[in-house]
Amino acid sequence: MSALTPNSISNFKQNFNGGTRPNRFSVDFTNAFPQGTYAIHKPNENETFKIYAASLPSAELGTIQVPYRGRILNLAGDRNYSTWTIGIYDDNNADNLWRTFQHWKERIDGHVTHQVGGSRRIDNFSYKGFQKNWTVHQLPLNGDVPIRTFVLQNCWPELITQVNLDMSSANFVKFTVNMVFDYYTITKGLGT
Repeated sequence: MSALTPNSISNFKQNFNGGTRPNRFSVDFTNAFPQGTYAIHKPNENETFKIYAASLPSAELGTIQVPYRGRILNLAGDRNYSTWTIGIYDDNNADNLWRTFQHWKERIDGHVTHQVGGSRRIDNFSYKGFQKNWTVHQLPLNGDVPIRTFVLQNCWPELITQVNLDMSSANFVKFTVNMVFDYYTITKGLGT
């Protein structure tokens, strides 16, 4: 039997570690909501399963094109981050995540008052105070120690999508939240 050729299925199998799965992730709620939104609801780690979809956020490095004698010189520009989207199951109680996210947005810009702190100014909620760090872990097949951990710095909800109500539907109610953030840091596994 000859040695494995580089393009053989046996060589691929020998060098492939099983791949990652899109359904192996968790989102960390620890200190993920600003002070004041806890007056409505305080999410805990047991609720992380209510986030049914998330992503590892993308980042684009822009290009600055400099023309020179009929040629284009491409230089690295500024880094831009896309919004981070999470999908959430609505829960069957009044104090749920949808209400908490709505209250967070109310604190950023009140519907009626158009002020930071919203219509219920129960504390000294500042512009900087509405930004919180969120963490998403990409998990291996067994769901134990994360492969990668992304910490999204200074998040706030830009968009909370509509909640569709439909008499003919037998599915759970779901909604998504688009979070804006300043930048992210990446670590490999816990404690690194």
